[in-house]
Amino acid sequence: MAESAKEAGHEAVSICPRGYSDGRAMPSDYDYPPSGEAMSWLAASDVIICFQGRPYDEKWYPRDKATVVVYVSQPLPRHISRAAERDWPWAVDGQYHTRLYPGCVAVPELWPLKHAWLTPAVKPDTVLVAYSPSNTWQRGWDCKGFDPTVSAMRESGAEIDVITQRPLVECLARKARAHIVIDECMTGSYHANSLQGLALGCVVVNNCDALSKANVTSMTGHEPPFVVTAIANLADKLKSLVRLGPARLREIGAINRQWAEAAWDARRLFDAHYFPLIRAAKENECRKR
Repeated sequence: MAESAKEAGHEAVSICPRGYSDGRAMPSDYDYPPSGEAMSWLAASDVIICFQGRPYDEKWYPRDKATVVVYVSQPLPRHISRAAERDWPWAVDGQYHTRLYPGCVAVPELWPLKHAWLTPAVKPDTVLVAYSPSNTWQRGWDCKGFDPTVSAMRESGAEIDVITQRPLVECLARKARAHIVIDECMTGSYHANSLQGLALGCVVVNNCDALSKANVTSMTGHEPPFVVTAIANLADKLKSLVRLGPARLREIGAINRQWAEAAWDARRLFDAHYFPLIRAAKENECRKR
């Protein structure tokens, strides 16, 4: 978020846990919970955007600070009610969440396309398919089709790269080399994997349904160039893509990168979707004074 805000002409810092229990590392300007300089940033900030979680219930959280709450994963009703009780503007990631909360504000997940981590890489001369599942241990809906996805990849005739429990920088670097990136083909949603794949110049496969597609189009003004297929048809779809060959897949991937630059520009999306929430939060803060 910090990098995206800088692109948009604003100043921001990111305060979040740097690591997860499974060993994955995430970038952050300051550790969580904040202390020292990070607390000074919070105190001096015009607005705090809370992504997921409830830091506003912690003792260190600045009281009566203008706050926007954005849920990247599916929020629980009690979390929404807490934001509503305080009259804070809240929004959900413009993916599948919007079908669960009619009338909610949908915002795009911002990715700084000029960042080195999101730069397309040279792709090999044999077709490479990459997949980074959110988890491998759950089953059914919650695993988003891990087992059948890997099975379809093995049937495709391509080189495959299943990426699990790795730092974000490594995950993105491995996807950047791939011709094809699979998000997930079970829930009807797209996720960060799809956006990363487009930014990295890959062909992106998911099962984006009509609502999720409409969310992308509404937020960006551009229809997403996803290759859409159900999990049951994934093996056949991958085989047809692999038959296109590495050169043609590189061409499609380059077009997808151009789409990302035109449709998913952080400056434009921040101003269009996050600034109205920030203004509402500031207005709410002023009313309470």
